[in-house]
Amino acid sequence: HTTEQLLDFSPWLRVIRQDVELPNGERIRDYLLTPARDYAMIVPITDDGQVVLVRQYKHGVGRVVYDFPAGYLEHDDDDPMMAAQRELREETGYTANTWTALGAYVLDTNRSGTCAHLFLARGLTQTHGQSLDPTENLEFELRPSDDILGMMQSGAMPGIGCPAAWGLAQLVLRSRHAPL
Repeated sequence: HTTEQLLDFSPWLRVIRQDVELPNGERIRDYLLTPARDYAMIVPITDDGQVVLVRQYKHGVGRVVYDFPAGYLEHDDDDPMMAAQRELREETGYTANTWTALGAYVLDTNRSGTCAHLFLARGLTQTHGQSLDPTENLEFELRPSDDILGMMQSGAMPGIGCPAAWGLAQLVLRSRHAPL
């Protein structure tokens, strides 16, 4: 296959065009890929069942939304767990004593191999103040775990990573008979 980089606004957006030969011999001309940085997303749950959420403006949807704390891996060789721990601490000031990896999942298998590395964090303690990047303008708040599904269904938490991470966290919590 031939590859041509059409656009490079790294780290925010890259567009690559390829002429591809499929395993069955069929050819696709001008196939577009949009590789991006992997990221880590955390479902942080306090011992009393509160979920730490961040609230921020997301320009892709043009409005303020709720999300689980998350952030890009800064380099290709970054450890996703360390990135998750860093992002939770920077965005909320919380640290956790129990971390469970929920898996790494490709966001759009048609466009790139970009992965969301999902984690469950428990045993939370607020140990720091927020330490935000200049481009981050967010607040965090605690919400009862019973609110989360409704927030997703209402569109308050519109990102696809949220229901994926929440569902996997619930499976882990239920399988261990742990309280929400």
